[in-house]
Amino acid sequence: MGSVKKRWIANFVLLLLALYTANYAELISEKDPVLNTLWRLDFGNFEENIAGIKFIESRIVIATSHNDIERDAKNAHLIIIDEKGNVLRNVTLLRFVASFDASQRIIALGTADLKWLNESTFTFSPFYLVVYSPNGSELWRREFNATSVSTANDLVVVRGYIKNGSIVKVFDINGNDLWSLNFGEKVATNGKIVVVAEKGKIYFFSRDAELIKIVEPWKGIVDRMRLTDDGKLVVVFYSREGQFLGVYDKNGDFLWGKTFLHVEDFAISQNYLIVCDAALHIFDWSGREVWNDTMYYLLYPEIGIALGKIALSPDERFITYGDAGVGFIINPLFDKDKDEILDENDTIPINNGLFWRIVIISGVGWLVVWINLWERKKEREKARKRYEEIKATFEDRS
Repeated sequence: MGSVKKRWIANFVLLLLALYTANYAELISEKDPVLNTLWRLDFGNFEENIAGIKFIESRIVIATSHNDIERDAKNAHLIIIDEKGNVLRNVTLLRFVASFDASQRIIALGTADLKWLNESTFTFSPFYLVVYSPNGSELWRREFNATSVSTANDLVVVRGYIKNGSIVKVFDINGNDLWSLNFGEKVATNGKIVVVAEKGKIYFFSRDAELIKIVEPWKGIVDRMRLTDDGKLVVVFYSREGQFLGVYDKNGDFLWGKTFLHVEDFAISQNYLIVCDAALHIFDWSGREVWNDTMYYLLYPEIGIALGKIALSPDERFITYGDAGVGFIINPLFDKDKDEILDENDTIPINNGLFWRIVIISGVGWLVVWINLWERKKEREKARKRYEEIKATFEDRS
């Protein structure tokens, strides 16, 4: 009974430790902004994707766009929801959304449709720059091929493609044409300055069209860029070697940068820059990576979760992302109420206790195996000894 009792106690301790470790692993996963889903919405199909997501105070604005060019393809949508996932407004758009941005006062996007010239030939027409209020009411529109749009405060900056090149226009919140440029590929504004990228150079203008400076950053093609409220510029370049994300101060001086295989999207807030490159990376504005979820893809780190478009809530408590399907998901990013901000001390589970629990459970597991084998060996030896004693007794009697 003693051996059985020891084995039972050892196995019971191992079971309790395994359950404790599993529960701890679940708690850790709840801190992962990709795995810990609060709620999600599915309001599309696989021919549709999410073209952009933005927070406007307590509302979330989502723009969807279609992927195919079929004649009977459905229209895109502008969807406004509250923090609980209730759809407040669903606005029907043209088929494609080429550009999208939103600020606290306005929503701006470039839309386009197809005009079929014959059975196999089409052109993108009509196309519009459309501006909405935060509740989804249309304020104004212009017939404009808006391929890049940025809005902040009372400005809407948009780049359009024209027959002989490109044009950049700056509008106020009421649709008044303030000024324009006859060049530009990508645009960004924070309501105070306007930034225009053109053939490897980046031009900084005041909101009144005064040229402030020209900078020549990392050589490559500007894929997208955004401005922070205090003037820092985040730019994604691409070339044959991959993609490079660079951060520049308000004077255009390079601060830091990172190389990625492919930047799906990035989001900025007051304290963080979040980049989706298969996995999710969180940087502070000094360039320090404070968290990533590459630990979930140890064998194939380049294969992560296809997050698509991402956005951060203004208070940095939530992250949202959209995927094909069309699924929209909102997750907690930081539990500020409990002061559990993700930092270098808990970047991955190996640093926050799970690793040592796995080591302990492995050691205890081997100990339990050894106890079971040892006790069974002792039981066999005891049984053999008893057998020898019984055998000797019968031999003596004979």
